Amino acid sequence: MTARPSPISRSSTLKPSTSPLSTTPTTLISASAFCTGLHLITLGSKTIVQLRARLTSSYGPIAVGDGCILSERVSIGLLRPPENEQEAKGVTLSAGVLIETGAVVEGASIGAYTIIEAGAKIGKGAVVGANSKVCAGVEIGEGAIVEDDTVVFGSGWGEMRKEKKGLGLDGMRKVWVDSQADTLRSMWTGK
Repeated sequence: MTARPSPISRSSTLKPSTSPLSTTPTTLISASAFCTGLHLITLGSKTIVQLRARLTSSYGPIAVGDGCILSERVSIGLLRPPENEQEAKGVTLSAGVLIETGAVVEGASIGAYTIIEAGAKIGKGAVVGANSKVCAGVEIGEGAIVEDDTVVFGSGWGEMRKEKKGLGLDGMRKVWVDSQADTLRSMWTGK
C-alpha cells in the first residue's frame, strides 16, 4: 500500500518565495505582480507596479524611486549571477521613471524622468542618464553608459542623439509621467 501525500504537499501551483519589500501607503502593486529574491526591494511613494511585472532581487537589491510606473510584464533585476562588483549593486530607478510594457531592465541605474519604451532592454551594469528615452525594441548593451538628455533609437543596439536644451522636453516628460500615474491611480482606486 502506498502512502497518500498530505494535503499540504498536493498543491498544484508553487508560489515563488517573496523578497523583503519596503513600500509606502501610496504605493500601488498589482496582485499579479511578482516580487521575488533575497535582497530588499524598495518602492517609493506614488509608485505603480502593474499586472505581471516581475521584480527579481536574487542577485542584488532593487530601489525604485518616487512616482515611477512599472508597466505590464516588465522585468526588473538581474536574472543571472553578476560577473563583477558593479553588477552586484543591483538596480536603481530614480524618481519618475516610466518602464513600458515588456521592457527588461537589468541595468545598474536609470536616471530621473527617463522613459524606457515597450520591449526595450537595458543590459547588466548599464547606466541610463536622467531625462533620457530608450525607444521601443532598442537594446542598451551590458556596461554601456547613456548620458543625460539622450534619445536612443533605431533597431538593435540603437543610435543616440542628444536633446537640445531649451525645448522644454524635460518638463513635458515629467508632465507626461505624472499625468499617466494620476490616470492609473484613479482607475485602480476610484479616487
